[in-house]
Amino acid sequence: MRPNGRIQTSIELLNEVQESPLPMDRVVNTYLRARRFIGSKDRRDINARVYGVIRSRCRLDWWTTQTGLTAGNRSAVLAYTILVEGMKASELDEICNGEQYSPEKLSDFENEALATLQGKTLDHPDMSQAVMGELPDWISGLFEQQFGKEQAVFEMAALQQEATLDLRVNLLKGDREQAQEFLAADDVISEKTAHSDWGLRVQGRTALGNCKAFREGLVEVQDEGSQLIAILCDAKPGMSIIDLCAGAGGKTLALAASLGNDGDLVAMDVDARRLQRAEPRMERAGVENVRYATLNNDNLNKMAKKGFDRVLVDAPCSGSGTWRRQPDARLRLTKEKYGNYQGLQADVLEKSAKCVKVGGRLIYATCSLFNGENIDQINTFLTKHANYTLRDASKLWVEVSDVPCPFDGEVMKLTPAQHGLDGFFCAVLERTA
Repeated sequence: MRPNGRIQTSIELLNEVQESPLPMDRVVNTYLRARRFIGSKDRRDINARVYGVIRSRCRLDWWTTQTGLTAGNRSAVLAYTILVEGMKASELDEICNGEQYSPEKLSDFENEALATLQGKTLDHPDMSQAVMGELPDWISGLFEQQFGKEQAVFEMAALQQEATLDLRVNLLKGDREQAQEFLAADDVISEKTAHSDWGLRVQGRTALGNCKAFREGLVEVQDEGSQLIAILCDAKPGMSIIDLCAGAGGKTLALAASLGNDGDLVAMDVDARRLQRAEPRMERAGVENVRYATLNNDNLNKMAKKGFDRVLVDAPCSGSGTWRRQPDARLRLTKEKYGNYQGLQADVLEKSAKCVKVGGRLIYATCSLFNGENIDQINTFLTKHANYTLRDASKLWVEVSDVPCPFDGEVMKLTPAQHGLDGFFCAVLERTA
């Protein structure tokens, strides 16, 4: 493709991302797979530009407002090519010629406005902290409340970085050393993660679908922080466990490996289609003891009659801890959605509590950075349930892992800025009566 085609494709792809309710990575991958004529080099260029625009959208919109350009994906892409990629307005004028596969011809005003951006950088001292942090004002306020003004700057900046590619080794099929050897045979270099005994961090980017270790279920993609939640569940062979919001089964797979196919493992979700997507992953991983159930009141009542040793609630949340991976999500979150998540979290905690047997544990986790979805939910729950007590997660860690504990205090709180991982929260509650 010529430069004009790559830029026009970037604009079109951003329109697709904006209009679709699906996560950005799925939209981008589907769009590019459907256009086989786009070469690998062109795909990398388009992918980098699209993600670059999304990661810097608030600052780009600030610049387009300053110059008087019409807000939208076209202006954002054109501004990005100058501010970040170093293109000149005269070059853009040649590229945007209105011909087939090219962006619409620049107007005289666009030409003049884009020319004023030459020599400037993406950042400007007049930008607010929210704009610099690539967040809406109200979310920037949440960060200040959570971390204090100074630390909030570091946390917001960390969320603008690219996330690492972490793998969890499936203990049903091998260990980390074997996994590293298999990956290396397919030219994938990895190193052991610092906190998870099951984790490997891949150097650079790779197509895992081409790797034997992935195809045969020896490794699964899972952020190291997410692996730590599974470790804190302290699943042991013979236990009965519910993964209450299982989704496509990432943590279910980790729990199954800890059980060693010995025990009762139930994967539940409100969306039966997600559970269907989990089944091939279980088969590939050699998991034999998982059963599936739709998350509804009838099934919860059945589970409550039996009682389980562990109930993992990976609660629906804002996903703020994973915005490195889904940078568009921070622009989609509204105050209303944030409030709705908190209502769902309180509801699922209430319902899950009935399913834990006496002496068993309820593990509440989110991939959120905000207290309103995390410790506040736990404190509210404990005021209503005298038969539950909060176990000290840092002390539990010493019992379940030989690796030094990566967090302090009674609950696990991870952030990209402080730990280099996705942001996660985890609290372990034990039913005493």
